Amino acid sequence: MRSTFDHIEVHVADINRYCDFLTTVFEGGDYEVISQSGTSMFRSPEGIHIEVKKRKSENAPVEAGFCNPCLRRSEVQNFIATLGFGIKKQLQTPEGPVYFFEDHEGVTWHIKERNR
Repeated sequence: MRSTFDHIEVHVADINRYCDFLTTVFEGGDYEVISQSGTSMFRSPEGIHIEVKKRKSENAPVEAGFCNPCLRRSEVQNFIATLGFGIKKQLQTPEGPVYFFEDHEGVTWHIKERNR
């Protein structure tokens, strides 16, 4: 039997705020509460499932395990500014620029500029 992908899990301080943030980042999607503790399942328009749980530790995310979610879109700098975050780092790759930003929960994201 082969394995299939189910979901990614993220632990945050404010579940509803993070689900709203994901809806903005993915420009759509929806979420529903799936447990009495408030755990919610976010579904992006592309069908990516992210289980959003209450963080049990005050330690900020670390660069270990799954990290650095990556998006691809046009007009990246404007989009990051619209989210209310600053660009922490920029790299130039053969495919174009990549911009890194940190969200309100301390998660580092990067967005690759979509080729026109």
